[in-house]
Amino acid sequence: MKEEIEAILFSSPEPVDVRDIAKILRTKVEDVEEAVNELIKDYESRSTALEIIRLGNRVLMRVKPKYQHLVSGERDLDRSTLRTLAIIAVNQPIELSKLAKMRGNRCYEQVKRLEELGLVKSEKKGRTKILTTTEAFIKYFGLNVSSIDEIKDVLRRRLESLNL
Repeated sequence: MKEEIEAILFSSPEPVDVRDIAKILRTKVEDVEEAVNELIKDYESRSTALEIIRLGNRVLMRVKPKYQHLVSGERDLDRSTLRTLAIIAVNQPIELSKLAKMRGNRCYEQVKRLEELGLVKSEKKGRTKILTTTEAFIKYFGLNVSSIDEIKDVLRRRLESLNL
């Protein structure tokens, strides 16, 4: 069963819910949970560029963060755009108009780039947009989190350690 789960995870660019894996394999969720835990341990014990992580009830196979720069292509962000992204992540959900007051008009261009990269999504609310981060954001930065609150906590701790 571990090999089948590994194949499912390898072929999916997004995290897969353990219940969906159980349906695909026509087995119990508990059996999938046990096999996933074994797979995680297997990957941790090997010297490999890949890892399997849990995001709540979902499981993801990804390139380890320390190797991400080798496969991320044109995703490098300039410092100003990175700061805008950090503000969105820590304050999400945040109105675009509020972000513009904090970062200036240049943020509109930066948000557009972040949306193109799939790191941020927006929902129309009246005359403004509400911004939040995406699954791609979590994967890109190698965060092992499953909720917006966890993202905020991790980023606040990291920013505090950098005195930003």
